[in-house]
Amino acid sequence: MEQIEQAVACALSPNAEASLKSQATQYCEQIKASPEGWQLCLSLFVREPKSSSEARLFSLQVVEDVLQNRFNTLDASHALYIRQTFMEFINREYVVKSDNGGVDAEPAFLRNKLAHAVTLLFINLYPTTWPTFFSDFILLLTSNSVDSNKRTNPKVVDFFLRVLMAIDEEVVNVTVPRTKEEASRNSLIKDAMREGDVQKITSVWYELLTEYAAGEPEIAVLVLKLMGAYVSWVDINLIVTEPLINLLYQFLNQESLRTPAVECLVEIIGKGMRPLEKLSMLQVLNVGDVLGRMDTSDSDFAEHVAKLTNALGVELLFIWKQTESQPDARASSYTHIEKLLPYMLKFLGDEYDETSSAVFPFVSELLLMFKRQKKITNGLNSTQRELLASLIQVVVFKMKYDPDTEWDDEEEDDEEILFSELRKNLKLFFDSIAAIDQELFNNYVQSFIVSTFETIQNGGSTHWTDAELALHLAYLYGEATRGPMTFVTQQENGGVLTPLGEIVAKMVKSNVSAYPHPSIPLPFFENIVRYSQFFEVRSDFLPEVLGPFLDNRGLHNPRKITRSRSWYLFYRFVKLLKVHMSPFVDGMLNGLMDLLAIQVDISDNASGSSNSTSSFDSQLYLFETVGLLISADGVDASKQVEYLQFVFNPIVATIRECTNKALQAPDDPLIPIHLHHLVMAIGSVSKGFPEAKEGVAPIAQVFKQATECILVLLENMNKYEVVRESARFAFARLLNCLGSEILPYILPLINNMITECQVTELVDFLPFMGLVVHKFKPSIMNALNDLLLPLLNKVFTFLNQTATGTDEAVLLFDLRKSYLNFIVSILNAEMDDVFITEKNAPHLNTLLQSILYYALDGEDIPTQKIAIGILHKFVNIWGGSNTNGANTKSLAGFEQFIYEHIVRVCFEVPAKRSFDFGDGQAVLVFGELSSLQKSILLKQGPEFLNFMRGVYLPSVNCPPSMIEEYCQAIQQLELKQFKKYFQNFIRNST
Repeated sequence: MEQIEQAVACALSPNAEASLKSQATQYCEQIKASPEGWQLCLSLFVREPKSSSEARLFSLQVVEDVLQNRFNTLDASHALYIRQTFMEFINREYVVKSDNGGVDAEPAFLRNKLAHAVTLLFINLYPTTWPTFFSDFILLLTSNSVDSNKRTNPKVVDFFLRVLMAIDEEVVNVTVPRTKEEASRNSLIKDAMREGDVQKITSVWYELLTEYAAGEPEIAVLVLKLMGAYVSWVDINLIVTEPLINLLYQFLNQESLRTPAVECLVEIIGKGMRPLEKLSMLQVLNVGDVLGRMDTSDSDFAEHVAKLTNALGVELLFIWKQTESQPDARASSYTHIEKLLPYMLKFLGDEYDETSSAVFPFVSELLLMFKRQKKITNGLNSTQRELLASLIQVVVFKMKYDPDTEWDDEEEDDEEILFSELRKNLKLFFDSIAAIDQELFNNYVQSFIVSTFETIQNGGSTHWTDAELALHLAYLYGEATRGPMTFVTQQENGGVLTPLGEIVAKMVKSNVSAYPHPSIPLPFFENIVRYSQFFEVRSDFLPEVLGPFLDNRGLHNPRKITRSRSWYLFYRFVKLLKVHMSPFVDGMLNGLMDLLAIQVDISDNASGSSNSTSSFDSQLYLFETVGLLISADGVDASKQVEYLQFVFNPIVATIRECTNKALQAPDDPLIPIHLHHLVMAIGSVSKGFPEAKEGVAPIAQVFKQATECILVLLENMNKYEVVRESARFAFARLLNCLGSEILPYILPLINNMITECQVTELVDFLPFMGLVVHKFKPSIMNALNDLLLPLLNKVFTFLNQTATGTDEAVLLFDLRKSYLNFIVSILNAEMDDVFITEKNAPHLNTLLQSILYYALDGEDIPTQKIAIGILHKFVNIWGGSNTNGANTKSLAGFEQFIYEHIVRVCFEVPAKRSFDFGDGQAVLVFGELSSLQKSILLKQGPEFLNFMRGVYLPSVNCPPSMIEEYCQAIQQLELKQFKKYFQNFIRNST
């Protein structure tokens, strides 16, 4: 035993030599694993004089391991030995030494550990071998009490309660995951305890509460926690007794016990019971009458009382819902609910959000009840409407910011996040009240919003929290109002504002956006964008919102988070109201030109995109807004050219200047990023323009100059990924602006792109090329003929590489899909001739073999389906003449490719073991294969049937009867029926 103690000390010592520490740890593990180690450790734990606490803790861990994982290795005598040793030790430490005060007392962690070990022994021996477990401990409670005023021994009581807590953890607690065997075992233990021991335990609880509540409340607290833990599975009548409940209610006025007493009541109320039985119990408890007598001036205790109110309310509402066919019970439950409503409102409106949140489930269920009642009775009574009126006031009040909220930080802090979450939850109540009683909702909410804006407009005193709340409610009001948003009603006098229209009008006229507090601008602009339709019918209000947008309230706001968000909101607003913008274009462009200067700093990362501290991503919205304004209806064409040159000329000049700098200082990391930003700005401005119409517009020349500038940049700087990325983005946008005018630039663009591009770029670039092919067919034919081979060579270079990790494998899968979709886009554009031109025809077989490879590869089924679809399209194009004599293209050697490869795909793919007919994607692949065979028959006719009869099917050992059956089926059955037949054919032949 001394060796064990020394080994534990060495293993835990921070100063021990590493080799000795390792040897000590290894020795401890050997003791733990050895068959006799637990006996040594048990003796070490109980011996006197006592070993070190660390050694005794280790000893208990070894015994626990045996009891928990290797109990079946012990015989009956060993189990009895452990039981006797434990009980003798408990008697010695907690009974015989009970008069020893704090001298030589067991530390709390060892008491807990021993209680857990005793519990593990209990699990294995109760009720068969140790049926008197609880009786034995209860008998010890009254042994050798040194205090003549106490009937029980506090030391034994404390330990027994710890054992009961451990039993809850190991046997009862439903939050602890259990195996099926453990759950079955625990069920048997609980059944045995219910037969008599639970009655003894609950009697002891009452006695202990009576004895210790005044002098040693910490023991009473443990008892109350145990009652709450056990109530879910014991007979409720053992706990809900008049003496015990009276004690609980007495504790509600005792500061040291009131919180655990409330928590215990919450658990009692939440016990699963039949509705009528639960109602009867709640009537006995009569908690509603007790709530008013509790002192909730302490915020922590108020939160617990709120939870009690919530638990009671939720249970009563559940009873109300479940007793529809029992009017008396339903009426009784509603009477109790009504008693709780003042407390619910009080706690919901509490200044502490934790207390408010505690009654959210009660409020939610209550509103659901009102919704149900409204459906049945088509309305609420006056008392219920009064409650709703009070409830909407409290909900609105809780949506208001704390006046002490700090607004100095740019970033959202934890308190701000929590308050945002609170508002989201309150919004659910807000919307529900609107759905239940729209008139009541409108009267209060609209009145609050409009009166606040009127006070601001008239120069009255308004706290920033009220101004911000009015804006927040204005935003929510539109969602809570049923039906489409309308702002005016058509009447004889020409359009009267609706309540929502009046809110928006008052918000704009009040000049609330000028309120001197940082919380105001953003919600104002959010509302303006949300209700942009208002300005379609009342465009006379536009100047009054464009001004705030452009000045230091919005786009020029000194607060970064407000400024960046305003840039996006301004873009949204202009985009939604573009048709109304032409009268204001000149002023708006002048108002935001200073914001178009592009700054680059080290916070912009190496990929060229901006991180969380950079505003460039938001700035791009300004550039796109510029494009929207310049291209607005009503802006003269010459003015458009003038405006665009005014924007593009500085950008183009800076691109040229930076390019020259880069050639002189190639190691400067900021120059490529600066160039990336400049080209992205060109692309964003272009994005704001509509698609080019037929004919060359005067503005096209400006876009062409920008395009040529980007191409020159690419020729000099295409080694930088950020430059290639921005060029790809800009070209995709310039495509719309220039139309067919961009065609001469496509080939040099692609040549400069693919020489240096990486897999990720190619994945994005191929869809862009597919768009170009689709948009400019057939004009793109010559350019496509020249670029197809180098583009495919680049693709194959990457696809032939072996992935070195998961991320790279995913990228190659994406590239495979992009490549196949690019081929599909060419075929869909009816430009298949590009594959058989003089330049590309020699490489057609390589392309076909790659598609064939992916068609056979079932690792990625969606990609496999695309590949099979491509083969199907090739069959329809080059597969020969239709059997009805229609002229189609033919390609020398393709017929042989069909018989050697495509037919094989049709049969080999579904015959693989990995092919799952129960998978939705696989079913789609199978449908494509079935349709492909029908197409081959249509193209090849009798030749296909002869091949199947005489060559392919015999080569795969298909019986003659099945061969003939297949040939008949493919000729006679419609596709849907043939698909079913072919599925059975595959299953019967594998």
